Amino acid sequence: MVLRLLKALGTGFDCASKAEIQQILEMGTEPSRIIYAQPCKTNSYVSYAAANGVKQMTFDNTDELYKIKKFFPDAELFIRIVTDDTSSLCRFSMKFGASLDSTKELLTVAKELGLNVVGVSFHVGSGAGDPLAFLKAVRDARTVMDQAESFGYKMHTVDVGGGFSSENFEAMAVVLSDALEQ
Repeated sequence: MVLRLLKALGTGFDCASKAEIQQILEMGTEPSRIIYAQPCKTNSYVSYAAANGVKQMTFDNTDELYKIKKFFPDAELFIRIVTDDTSSLCRFSMKFGASLDSTKELLTVAKELGLNVVGVSFHVGSGAGDPLAFLKAVRDARTVMDQAESFGYKMHTVDVGGGFSSENFEAMAVVLSDALEQ
């Protein structure tokens, strides 16, 4: 019911597995509202996304870029960046995300491969406790978007993967909205 409500409200879906993508597609959701945000995608899942028109996907390393080039060269890519998730219950940046020191190299490889990078993705960790984590992440996303522009990319989206908690949802929403406006 929650997923159906979110679909009716027009939200997008950040999916991390084939099963999640299938579930959202089976509800009649347009593939353009799904981003395949698994950091370590299997070849078959990339092919599944391609076959079902789920063009948006994340990457944070060159191996993913080569895999996407081979199995879905028309994908619309989001470079996933590391965030400060120290106040989160479940920290993802310890395992996933490109550091700001590596984003230029990743953009260089993506350009050389002829891939289409359209946005930046981040996740401040599940159960984030500090609303200011969103402020820093959005500022870092802006830095990467500026870098991408120097490569000729026209980025248009920031994918906020999650991290909201019910205890401080409103405070987080205000910080995120203000950061995006800036």
